[in-house]
Amino acid sequence: MGFDPRQWRPSSTGRPVTVNGEALLAEIATLQAENQVLRRELQTLRQKQERQQQQRHYQERQYQEHRPAGSSRVSSGSAAGISGERVDRWITAMARHPRWQELRLGPPAGLRGLIEALRRQWWNPQLSLEEELERRSPGLGAELSAALRGPHSRGRWAVRASFALHGVRAAEWLDEEPQRLVDELLLRLERLEQRPPPHQRRRGTRTENHSGSAGSAGSPGARTAADPRLQALQLLGLEPGASLQAIKRAYRRLAKAHHPDLGGDPQAFHRLDAAYRLLLG
Repeated sequence: MGFDPRQWRPSSTGRPVTVNGEALLAEIATLQAENQVLRRELQTLRQKQERQQQQRHYQERQYQEHRPAGSSRVSSGSAAGISGERVDRWITAMARHPRWQELRLGPPAGLRGLIEALRRQWWNPQLSLEEELERRSPGLGAELSAALRGPHSRGRWAVRASFALHGVRAAEWLDEEPQRLVDELLLRLERLEQRPPPHQRRRGTRTENHSGSAGSAGSPGARTAADPRLQALQLLGLEPGASLQAIKRAYRRLAKAHHPDLGGDPQAFHRLDAAYRLLLG
């Protein structure tokens, strides 16, 4: 009489040992589902922790801004860590640009006009620059406002325009590429000065619609509207004939400023991504 393993019962369970592949697969699937639930809960907890940390930074910044006169001002470490000394370093670095004096304050063009033009592209055009930065990164708007206190100057407006252009990534660009930022500001101002005022643009559009002449259809504005590639290049801040490397550089730079995960506008990022894909195709 031999040993029959089917009749063996472990002392802990008292049940026969059986091999059931379907039951094992079902148990694995259950464990995987539970693992996914735990991952989602962990991600939710991390997001909640980040929001709480941002709120603490913002509250600390508000406290530092309203400290009694004569008390020492302690850096909150929030947002980008902007201070008056850091802004002075940015201005000094940008002022070394050979065309620095060409940056005018405006308006209607100039740095003030550029900020207004960029503001119209925000999710809520009614917000000021500081309010928009505060929406993207709590504490950043108040920090920038405190660091820029003082008389109006070309340098302070150039810093404001840089933040209007690049959002939460402006501090990084000002630290690493201040000369390139001045180049970009100059290019933006040149384009802004070439555009007619809004009321003239609306009147010109009505005239073209009524005239229907061949000359208006062949104008640069009409060609741009009819050519999606030209529109995509303009969205990336590039001129016709830009190289593939220039397109990639411009996309990477603008993607940092408009990516939703970094506080940017999702619609602006989608337009930017669509333009990039069109140019690569």
